[in-house]
Amino acid sequence: MNNKTGWLLYESESASVNKWFIEKLQKECEPYGLTLKLVYTDYISDAYSMNLSSLADELLSSKGVPDFIVNRSRNADIAYDFEKQGIRVFNPAKVTEAANDKELSYKVADKLGIPYMPFVTVSEEEIISMLPDPGYGNDDLTILYAGIRSLTDTEGYNSVRLKAEAFGYPFVLKPAEGHGGKHVSLINSESELLTAIKGILVDHNKFPYRKLIMQRLASVRGRDLRIYFIGGRIVAGMMRTAKNSGDLCANFSLGGNASLHTPDQRELSLAEKLAAALPGDYMGVDFVFDRDGEPVFNEFEDVVGARMVYANTDIDMISLFAHHIGSVVSD
Repeated sequence: MNNKTGWLLYESESASVNKWFIEKLQKECEPYGLTLKLVYTDYISDAYSMNLSSLADELLSSKGVPDFIVNRSRNADIAYDFEKQGIRVFNPAKVTEAANDKELSYKVADKLGIPYMPFVTVSEEEIISMLPDPGYGNDDLTILYAGIRSLTDTEGYNSVRLKAEAFGYPFVLKPAEGHGGKHVSLINSESELLTAIKGILVDHNKFPYRKLIMQRLASVRGRDLRIYFIGGRIVAGMMRTAKNSGDLCANFSLGGNASLHTPDQRELSLAEKLAAALPGDYMGVDFVFDRDGEPVFNEFEDVVGARMVYANTDIDMISLFAHHIGSVVSD
C-alpha cells in the first residue's frame, strides 16, 4: 500500500464546531494508507478578495504538495486552483461553485426540467450600493452614509424594494451562498424586508454575501428531504421537520427533528438526475414539498454534515466517505 497525504481544508471557525467529523474522517482514512492533514484557509481569503490568483501555489510551496484535497471550506476558487495543479479535489470545484450559489443550482435544475420554487435575485451591485461609505458604521442598525443618507435613500435598496413589489409578498429572503439557515427570513411586507436587509448588511463583514434570493414559499412549510450521495450513489434519505410549527427552516442544527426516509420513485428520479448533472463525492440534494406533497428541488449541499444520520441511523457516513476517497486515490 502506497501511503498518501491529503489536506482537509476548513475555515478555522467551521473547523472548531466540526472537530468530531474531522477527527473521525482522519481516523477512517488511515486504513487506506491516507494521512489527512487539517489546513485552515482563512489566511488566504483576503488575497482572494483582492483578486490575487495562484493562491493554491502559495499553499503548495509553503506546505509541500498534497496527493489530494478534501475541500470543506465552500471555497470554489481554492478548489479550481488545486485542480489546475492536477490534484484531485473532493468535491470537485464545479460542484462547490454551483452548490454554494443557489442561482447556479437552479440553473442546473432548470436545464433538467426539474421544478424549483420561483425566485428573483438581488445582485452584488445592489448589495454593495446599500453598504455604508468607508469610515461610517451602524447606529441602531440604521446604515449611515456620511451622516446624511439612510438605507432607504440608497439606489440599491430602492431597486430591491421595487423587485419585491413586482415579485409580490410573501416570500423567503435568503443568501444565495448561505447555509445552515443563517439570514433566512420570511418577508410579508416592506417593513420586514427593510429589517431583514439591515440585519444582513450589519453582518456583512463576517458574511459578505454576493447575492440574495427572494423566493416563493413552498406549500408545505418546515419540512424538507435530504438525500445523501457518496460517489454518485444514494446512501440515505433523511426527512427533516422544523422544531416549531410555522418555522421556515428544518435544519437539524437549529433543533429540527430528523428521521430515516426511504425516497419514493419520484424523489429518487429527481435526486439521481440532479446528482448526475453535478457529480460530487459526498453531497446532499435537498427537496421541499409544494402542492399535493410534490417534491421541489431546494438546494445542493456541498459541505454536507452527518449529525442527523448518526443520531437516527446505524449508517457510518464518514466511514463510507473515507472508503470512497481511498478507492479513488488508489486508482
